[in-house]
Amino acid sequence: MGAAAPARDATGFRFVADFQGRVNGASFYWRLPSGIARKDELLRAFHRALWFPDVFTFEWDALFDGLCDFSWMSDRTIILVHETLPRLPDSDLRHYLSILRDAVRWWREDEPHKLEVVFPEWERRRIERLLETSDLH
Repeated sequence: MGAAAPARDATGFRFVADFQGRVNGASFYWRLPSGIARKDELLRAFHRALWFPDVFTFEWDALFDGLCDFSWMSDRTIILVHETLPRLPDSDLRHYLSILRDAVRWWREDEPHKLEVVFPEWERRRIERLLETSDLH
């Protein structure tokens, strides 16, 4: 019998306690580099790793658009793994998490692709708190 699936919550994110054994070979799997502290670093990392088109503008709206269109990818499931949160200022981190949440929710089951975003369990409360305050703005 296999291990239980990692928990999902209202954000649509998955939270896991242990990142060992996460690579499965059937999906596009990317671990966000650790130590990212600026918006431009974050957007450049996404642009390189996910092969966003050359017209990518390195703005938050472009990140959302890219996460909602994987037409150039052959893998059905795209898994973005965060072993830690980026060290962005809270305002940028709120915006980033909101984009991820909205992009995860955007994909329907009958779509050709599926986006999964994974965070460590120990970041759950901070993420939920940041997303609650982003919904107030």
